[in-house]
Amino acid sequence: MAPFVATLAGHFTLTRIGMSVPVLNDVRVLFFSAVLMAFVLEVHHAGVNPLHSGPARRTLQPVLLLFGYQILSAVWAPRNAVINDVVGDLVAMVVLVVVYTALAEWDRDRVIVVTMYCQYVAAWLYFLYSASGHGATAAGRWTAFGGGPNVYVRVMVLGMVAAAYFYFRSGGRFAWLAAAPLFLVGAIASGSRGGLVAFGGIFLIAVRSLGRFMKRHGAIKPLAAIPMVGAVVWLLFGDQIMFLINNRFLAGTIQQRNTSDRDVLYEKGLGLFVESPIFGVGVHGFYAITNLGPGEKYVHNLPLAVAAEGGAVGLIILLVALWALRHEYARVPKKQRSLPSRAASYSGIFILIASFFSGDYYDHRLMWIFFLLAAAHPESFGSTSEVVDAPPPPGQYSIHR
Repeated sequence: MAPFVATLAGHFTLTRIGMSVPVLNDVRVLFFSAVLMAFVLEVHHAGVNPLHSGPARRTLQPVLLLFGYQILSAVWAPRNAVINDVVGDLVAMVVLVVVYTALAEWDRDRVIVVTMYCQYVAAWLYFLYSASGHGATAAGRWTAFGGGPNVYVRVMVLGMVAAAYFYFRSGGRFAWLAAAPLFLVGAIASGSRGGLVAFGGIFLIAVRSLGRFMKRHGAIKPLAAIPMVGAVVWLLFGDQIMFLINNRFLAGTIQQRNTSDRDVLYEKGLGLFVESPIFGVGVHGFYAITNLGPGEKYVHNLPLAVAAEGGAVGLIILLVALWALRHEYARVPKKQRSLPSRAASYSGIFILIASFFSGDYYDHRLMWIFFLLAAAHPESFGSTSEVVDAPPPPGQYSIHR
């Protein structure tokens, strides 16, 4: 649970709640210290070196190579680039992916189950906070706990994935799926167009599996109950949703063609890549060179950001890292892939699609975590294709000790 809390906290600072504690203002200092101490104690207690299985090495090494190259690119970043924050984010992501991969190597299913529980609870907390009238922007878009609408929509959609996961895991218990309409309302109320496009993408990918499951277990109950839940939700939040749909999606996007300056950001990012096509302009070079204002510090497009600041070398490493993760996951035939790995994969794909529309490097940390979890022994443990070089969970070592 501690790694998830540290991950979800993002760039949260105590000043957002009116507090100021030297050194600890960035809550990551406290959270990451706790995570690292717990991880070191667990490794010592288990008496085994982590990250020595084949899947862990094959998937984690390209990801770490990408982060390492991005950190190295600070060497040739512009002099006015503020690299401390970006390098700090990249180091934090190194810690997170290493810890999560090691935990998944020991006990993948337990790690994913706990992560899904955390996602589900986080989605409820975010929804209840915003639905109670807190955190809305001036334009009426829902947010929570100091994060922006694009962060909010990710929590909502990941909450829907968690709800679907527990629905499948429980054999069709509708209580889990009943929360999905609420989270969908939250996702729409965020006004995040890229987040909703990403949600539509994973829905199209997963709809066949959902249809087969409902056909096998009976679809009458969920299909009959979801409209009832949706009707109650509409009575409570229908006016707010219609306001956002009319103003944000119809008037803003279609009539006024408001792109939130994404076209400008993409043009600038592509221009930097053309000027420095091999190694890029270095981390934080986009903002240092373009100086578009404090609200436009990054390209809001992961591949283009890597290309602009890391050049073709960085873009190739990014593609290799994604290919390695997909290759490891696809080594197991589709019918033998476990439910936890599928849920982690859908979560990662959602954030990957969303990364084409919003976020900086650190905003995509959960994408790498979920892809690494999905690629760690993606087969069901009951299958004959079990990976044999994966170490047992730490608890098994402690029993023999």
